[in-house]
Amino acid sequence: MEMKKRYLSVFLLLILLGCLLFGVGGAQMKTQREKAMEYVRLSLFCDVDFWRPPKWETKNGSITGEISDKTGVIVDTNIPAQDADKQLSLQLMYGELPDMVSVVNDTLISQLVDSGKVWDLEEFFKTYLPDSHILKDFPEDIREKLVERDGGWYAWPSHIDSEDARKHWVPSAKCYVDEEKYLWNTGIIWNRELLNKLDISADECKTKAQLLEAFAKAREWNLQHEETILPLLVDGKDYQDFTLEFLRETFGMLPIGEDGTYVSPILQPETKEAMQFLNLLLREGYAAPEQMTWQNRKVKETLASGQVLCFIGNIVNTDINALEWVSSGAIYSESGKSPVWGKRNTATTGWLNTFLSKSCEHPVELAVWLDYMTSEEGLLLWDCGLEGVDYLKDTFGLVKRFNQEEHPDKNETSVWWPFGNMAWLVSVLAPYEEGSAEEAASQIKVAYAKSPEMEIYNAALLDGSLEGEGKALEEKLNTYIRREITTILLAGSQEEFEGRYAALLQYLEQNHIKDLDRQKDRLYQQKCLETGESICLQK
Repeated sequence: MEMKKRYLSVFLLLILLGCLLFGVGGAQMKTQREKAMEYVRLSLFCDVDFWRPPKWETKNGSITGEISDKTGVIVDTNIPAQDADKQLSLQLMYGELPDMVSVVNDTLISQLVDSGKVWDLEEFFKTYLPDSHILKDFPEDIREKLVERDGGWYAWPSHIDSEDARKHWVPSAKCYVDEEKYLWNTGIIWNRELLNKLDISADECKTKAQLLEAFAKAREWNLQHEETILPLLVDGKDYQDFTLEFLRETFGMLPIGEDGTYVSPILQPETKEAMQFLNLLLREGYAAPEQMTWQNRKVKETLASGQVLCFIGNIVNTDINALEWVSSGAIYSESGKSPVWGKRNTATTGWLNTFLSKSCEHPVELAVWLDYMTSEEGLLLWDCGLEGVDYLKDTFGLVKRFNQEEHPDKNETSVWWPFGNMAWLVSVLAPYEEGSAEEAASQIKVAYAKSPEMEIYNAALLDGSLEGEGKALEEKLNTYIRREITTILLAGSQEEFEGRYAALLQYLEQNHIKDLDRQKDRLYQQKCLETGESICLQK
C-alpha cells in the first residue's frame, strides 16, 4: 500500500512538473509569436532603385531582429523600381509622407524642405529624445553644410565623413588615410582573365588609341571563338553621372574658362571630346546602345557573367570580386591635358539624404531607432554584424570582417548604408590583409587619383546654390541637356554627331546659359574670396 502511494505521489509530481515545463515553454513560444505584433512599424521610402534591403526579420540571431529588440521597431521599406520621384511628389502633394524619406534628387530635397512637412533634426531630437548621442557627436562641419544648403538641419546624410568626423573617429591605419586622400568610386576597370586571353596588360590601356586597340582585339577574338567578350560596359541608365563624368574628367575638363570664370561643363571642349569618344565606341559596336537604359541589377548581372572586358562607371555599385579586376587609372587625351579630379576639401551633405516626416505617428520610436542605428553600438551591429559570425576582433581590438568563404553562415551586413558613418567605420576596422579582396578593391578605387600628372582641385568651390529664377532655369536646362546627350550619343556618324551637338549649343545659347553661368560665376568667385583658393587652369 505504501509502495502504491509512493508511485502515485511520484506520478503526480511528474505531471505537475510537466505542466510547469509546458507552461514555461508555452509562454516562451507565445512571446516569440507575439514579438512582431508588439513592435512599432515605421515606413521608409527611398528613390535609389538599386538599393535592395532584405525583408525585416525579428527572429533571434538576425541583424534586424537584434535591432528590433534594441529599439522596439520594424522598418517597412518602399523602393519603387521606377518613377520613384514622381510617386514621392504625389505623396508630398497630398500630405501622405512615409515616416522616413531618403532621396538623392536635389529637386525633391528642396521640395521636402520647403513643404514644412519634415522635421528640423535638432528640434526633433530635443523634443523626443533629448539625451540622443546625435545632439552631441554629429560632425559640426557637415551640419553647417546642411544648414547652408537647406536653411536648417533637416536631413540625415549618408556616408558621413569629414574633417570634424575624423577628429572624433580617428582612422585605424594608413590605408584608410590614403583612401581619404585619393578614393573615387568612379573609374575604369578591366577583367584580368580576359586581358590575359587577349595578351594585353592594364598598363597598355592608358590612351584612347590603346583602348580602341584593346576593344578591336576583343571583337577579333569573337570572330574566332565561341566564347563572346563584351568589350565595354557603361553604367546603365546612370551612365551620364558616372561613365561620362569619368571620361570628361580624365580628358581634363575643368569648370572654368581661360579667363578664370565659371563655364558650364556642357560647353567645355573636354565634355565634347568625352561624348565623341563614347559615340565612337557605340558606333563601332564596342558598347551596345541599350546598355544606357539598363537598371543597376542588369549591370551587375552582366559583370558577373565574366564576359565584360572593360567597365567604366561607379565601381562600388558593381558587386565585383576585386581580385578579378584591375584599374588602368586615367585615360590620357591626345590634347596633352592632364587628367583632373574634383575632390571636395570640405564637408559634404552626403549622397543620399533622409528626412523625417512630421506626420509620423510614432515619433518617439522613430527617434530611438535613428539614434540606435547611428550609434557606435548600432553601427557595429548592422555594418559589421555579429561577433564570431561576421567578424572577430584582433589583438588591438580592431574588427576583422569575414568573407563568405571564411564563414558560410555570415549575415548580410552593411545593408543600411543610408545611415552609415564612414569615419567611424575606418576607425574600428583592422588594416587590409595583403592579397585580400578588400586590399584589391582599395587599390582599384585610388588608382585614378594616383595617376601621373593628375590635377586635383577643390570641387567645394562650386557648391554655391542658385535661387529663384536662376535655380528654375538651371533645372530646366539640366533636364534638357540630359535628354539631348543620349540623342547625340546615338548619332550614326561623326557628321550627325556634330549637327546634333551644334543644335544643343544653339538651344542653350538661346535659353540664356551664359546668363546662368554669370550667376554661377558670382557664387564661385565668392567662394574663392572666402577660402583664398581657386581652380587653377591647366599648365
